[in-house]
Amino acid sequence: MQVDRRSFVRRTAWAGVSALGFLSERHSNRLQAAPPAAEVPLRVCVWCEGTAKKSVYPDDIDGALAKYLGRRDGVNVVRARLGDPGSGLDDKTLDNTDVLVWWGRLRHDDVPRDRVEAIVRRVTAGQLGFVALHAACASKPFRELMGTSCEPGRWREDGQPEHISIKTPDHPIAQGIAPFTLAKTDMFAEPFKVPTPETVVLVSTWDQGETMRSGLTWTIDKGRVVYLRPGHDAFPVLVHPSIRKVIGNAVLWAGHRA
Repeated sequence: MQVDRRSFVRRTAWAGVSALGFLSERHSNRLQAAPPAAEVPLRVCVWCEGTAKKSVYPDDIDGALAKYLGRRDGVNVVRARLGDPGSGLDDKTLDNTDVLVWWGRLRHDDVPRDRVEAIVRRVTAGQLGFVALHAACASKPFRELMGTSCEPGRWREDGQPEHISIKTPDHPIAQGIAPFTLAKTDMFAEPFKVPTPETVVLVSTWDQGETMRSGLTWTIDKGRVVYLRPGHDAFPVLVHPSIRKVIGNAVLWAGHRA
């Protein structure tokens, strides 16, 4: 079959366009099919004083929480204690931490001032999230971040039930949590002397009528801070499934992953 020059040019041009379209489609399909890059793990440090009762927490607070948090996808956990070199808060540790979970009750005054300043500096710069548990409301870093005494109105340690309701169910910290009761714990009561929180996630009540905002969040400069009230070391509160889940959710929120 004879083809004139003009027809030949038109046919070869169309073939080229079709080939380019086919190659472009194949390239697009390859891009769409490519697996997403793995998310960098969230680096969490669980810090405590090392003073918890062995009868309740055989591996102390850091051991109890690290074991649980380490099972969550995308989370790498290390443990640190006040008795470690640099009080467990040396610059290398802090620089390799995205979220610091803090449990303290008896030895607040033993935390060195320079370590407090190092923590606060990183939190306000957005380099470090801070999750304070139970009596850590009286810790030096938390008080420095809040700028207030952070004292509850009163407290007692008589092992009575604590009823925890969900004030803001759509907040990431409350995800997967329904109202629940801790069979034995201590009590903190309002007024809780902290700045107005960004969000009140949890509220606790006791049968004698006390109430306490027990899950609070703040954004301080560029950093996220969480306070969770439950966690007295005389009772196995931190092994309760709902408390563990709340702490895990708080870690993700403080680390900008939720």
